[in-house]
Amino acid sequence: MDCPHCGEEMEMWSDEPLARCPSCKLWVSKERGASCIDWCGSAVECIGLEAYERLKHTRPPEEAISEPSPAV
Repeated sequence: MDCPHCGEEMEMWSDEPLARCPSCKLWVSKERGASCIDWCGSAVECIGLEAYERLKHTRPPEEAISEPSPAV
């Protein structure tokens, strides 16, 4: 993604709600949409309990998240 402040290309991992731009040093946040932790029964085993609990507290309300369509 590009920094909205200076336009520098920056990396932000899917489990990071915030990242610091390497160029301008300002914090950048991203909008959080639905993720596999919202619907997958194995999410805790996959990412670990600590990360799961941290991420679930930054998620939108369950009602705002729709389940993905099953694979065809």
